[in-house]
Amino acid sequence: MDEINIGTVILDLRKQQGMTQEQLAEAVGVSPPAVSKWETGASYPDVALLAPIARALDTDVNTLLSFAPTLSQEELLAAVKEVGKLAERDGPAAMEHIRTLTRRYSTDTQLRFQLANLAMGFPQLYGWPDETKEGAWNYAEQSFEYVRQHGEKKLWPTATYLLASLLLSRDKLDRTEELISSLPVMPLAVQTLYAALYQKRGQPEKAWEQARMQLLSGGQAVLQALALLAASDVPDASRALDAYGAVAEVLGYPPCLLNIQLAAHAMESGDKEEALQKLRAVVRELKGEVEQAYPLWSTVPQPGDSYYRTLARMLQNDLRTDPKFQALSRDPAFADILRQLNPET
Repeated sequence: MDEINIGTVILDLRKQQGMTQEQLAEAVGVSPPAVSKWETGASYPDVALLAPIARALDTDVNTLLSFAPTLSQEELLAAVKEVGKLAERDGPAAMEHIRTLTRRYSTDTQLRFQLANLAMGFPQLYGWPDETKEGAWNYAEQSFEYVRQHGEKKLWPTATYLLASLLLSRDKLDRTEELISSLPVMPLAVQTLYAALYQKRGQPEKAWEQARMQLLSGGQAVLQALALLAASDVPDASRALDAYGAVAEVLGYPPCLLNIQLAAHAMESGDKEEALQKLRAVVRELKGEVEQAYPLWSTVPQPGDSYYRTLARMLQNDLRTDPKFQALSRDPAFADILRQLNPET
């Protein structure tokens, strides 16, 4: 049984079920130290106990013995698409399907990574209720940890980064700092080197594309930093907001991203009319009523594209839940903005 590493499987499944060693021991009729020995690899369960253990952990014997199959790339994409369809109309059903897939393919780290991504983002995107949201984020946290421990090496940095982002949003600050400090610091992105390489090889089109991608990803990091500064209480916060607008305009980022920041800033300053004006500008842009230019984008998003639908839905949920906008909750103009942000409107 050394090759099948049953102890690790039992440990992971027990944690997924939220069970203690004592609870598992009681369910299958053994002592807690016996479960501990299984999980550390000091001993293995008797063959007669495999079926009771599987039932207690809501799995099957094949999974316990690490014979769980993995999905092909096509099957993985289909599974993710199916979860996405469910998530839009029924959050609890989507999470139940996610957990079913996880039990069925418990050792498929690519699938677990994708499902964790969905569970992390869907609650805010679709405005899931608190109970469903907490369950989704608990799942994402456990799954990112699993991928970090058992996944391919190339998944480790991204899984670590996403886990740190999730824990930061949940105010688990010590563990967040631990994860951030474990990440390598890369002063230059690989696209910069590729751009220089292609330039020397006389391939300016490829060099341009690599440099453009680096500029866009770097621009996003700069805008995120400026947005954090603009939202702080330091005296120069307004200067950060001005810089945000300048950078966004030069890079050709959608104006609505700036207007959202300006609306939040106006609310913090107590200027409700200015906030409503900026939010109306966002609505006009998302509905395609404003001419836009994206000089560095290879494909310009069009009104009705998934980019705009997703952005509108996320903004609608944020405006409903962000304390900064609670003072507008009874304003008819604000209610009309929320209605217009509905992707189906």
